[in-house]
Amino acid sequence: MEEQTIDLLNQVVKNAEVGRTTAHQLLSVAKENQMKDHLHKELATYEDVARRAHAMLAVEGQAAKTQSKLTKWGAHMGIAMKTMADPSSQKLADMLIQGAQMGVTDMTKAIKSNPDANPGAVALAQRLQHAENEYLGELKQFL
Repeated sequence: MEEQTIDLLNQVVKNAEVGRTTAHQLLSVAKENQMKDHLHKELATYEDVARRAHAMLAVEGQAAKTQSKLTKWGAHMGIAMKTMADPSSQKLADMLIQGAQMGVTDMTKAIKSNPDANPGAVALAQRLQHAENEYLGELKQFL
């Protein structure tokens, strides 16, 4: 059970960190206030989920496995390249939708792969999964 809890929480941290990094970077590019408001909402969720996952891992005596600097840099550059030519809210929404779909899929797999994880860890993963699913619907208004 402990191993599955740790694995699930690390997956939550990874997903939340990717979302947080992306939302933060896109905030510097977004021009429309409505898109900025949405990005702030996503950022708050990702920060809260990541903080909770880190705390739950600490209770288990573990530190979160975070992404390498190279992986983070590659993602940063990819976002910069995609938004350089087209920083429109439509383009940002398209990128966020793709990311949220990947996040929902990753959380679904992580939950199913760790059926004996601590109920609190499962609930946190489900919260993140639900939030990203909600964002999918909200972002359609920008397309």
